[in-house]
Amino acid sequence: MDDRTGCVRLIVEGIEFEGRHGVYAEEHEQGNRFRLDVEITADLSSALISDRLEDTVDYGSVVSFVKEINRQQRFNLIESFAGAISAGLLVRFPRIDEALVRVRKLAPPRLGNTVCAAAEVRRSRE
Repeated sequence: MDDRTGCVRLIVEGIEFEGRHGVYAEEHEQGNRFRLDVEITADLSSALISDRLEDTVDYGSVVSFVKEINRQQRFNLIESFAGAISAGLLVRFPRIDEALVRVRKLAPPRLGNTVCAAAEVRRSRE
């Protein structure tokens, strides 16, 4: 929480899935493993008092939205993938003031013994 009354940061870490994003043909054919984190900031004053799901941003719906973007679009760059998700979160969930999306491509091809490559995009309504 920050100085504003009811400003809450919700965090969902480690959303994992297969995707066919990347610049190389083998990534489109074989796919890659991705791990994604989402941090959203919203004024959830009413949820702090009511303790009701309908007064917050349902993180189950956030995860479903991320997986929907993964299924519907193909991206060459993880930067544009993260950008599309962060922009889409602001459209889909009007309560969100700011969205930070971190996309990790696990064991990326052609980088040797590398754990991941990552990109982080932060977007806000302001």
